[in-house]
Amino acid sequence: MARGKLGPTSLCLLAGAWLCILLASGDVRAQNSPTFTWAVPPFAPAFITDQDELTGYAADTQNWFAQRLPHYHHEILQVPLARLLAEMKSGDGELRCSATLIPTPERREYITFAKTILLHLPISVVIRVEDQDLFAPYLDDAGHVELSRLVSDQHLTTAIRIGRAYGTQVDKQLMAHRNDVHVMQVADDTKFLRMLELHRIDWTLYFPSEAEFYRRDQTPDLKIKALPIAGSTTLLEATIGCANTPAGRKAIAEINRIVDDHPSMPWTDFYAEWLSPQDRDWFKAARDQFINPNQFEARLQYHHRPEK
Repeated sequence: MARGKLGPTSLCLLAGAWLCILLASGDVRAQNSPTFTWAVPPFAPAFITDQDELTGYAADTQNWFAQRLPHYHHEILQVPLARLLAEMKSGDGELRCSATLIPTPERREYITFAKTILLHLPISVVIRVEDQDLFAPYLDDAGHVELSRLVSDQHLTTAIRIGRAYGTQVDKQLMAHRNDVHVMQVADDTKFLRMLELHRIDWTLYFPSEAEFYRRDQTPDLKIKALPIAGSTTLLEATIGCANTPAGRKAIAEINRIVDDHPSMPWTDFYAEWLSPQDRDWFKAARDQFINPNQFEARLQYHHRPEK
């Protein structure tokens, strides 16, 4: 799709039904309203951009917020993340925001961020459910995988993507075994679930929502399970960020008020729908702890671990 501003027909195809109605109505008020551009990087299942209508849990989340910001004229723009960040840094153009940004000190210099909106389960070891007993020896008392011990087992084959950063701690544990025969290095990790189904590998590394996306798309009959990695069980946080301009700061202030009005974070149910049933239970327990840290015990432990 062209990078420039989208016309009503293209927007109608990409956006949710609510935005389609707004665009097609020719409402004068909407046309005279300030434009709120949602920049969408291609990252499934947060944003699924290869269909007529933009879908995915982040797309549903931004639609949820857009419905509560009716005084803006909302537009969708597909743009690579690197280009989006460069445009935000320049501070030029209309109000431009993205719903899946991770705040960093460097980004805070030119992006204003809302309070935490998206919560994600971390990178995990993904296995076939039928093989749970094989992985019991590598679980600690909390049911978390001790990755350094697992990756050392030459009888269990895995695959990792060349050049992918899995996180500092995970990368450190993988480093010593990247050249081992039982650790396959593959350029494209979109087929790892297919490799699991064919028993070409025994485990791999994915975000749980990412694994479920590929399972539904490629191997719907395969039953998989995500095992938390010891030392890497903390929920990942992301949020809506806008260019740090007066319009951007105003929009973020409005979004923060919406967040404050909905302390149960109902929009995170969109993400939960992209998890397997077991991972959904893990996520909801972790979300409860995030929302009420003083009232809930740490409940990231799996209660489905097999007997040793």
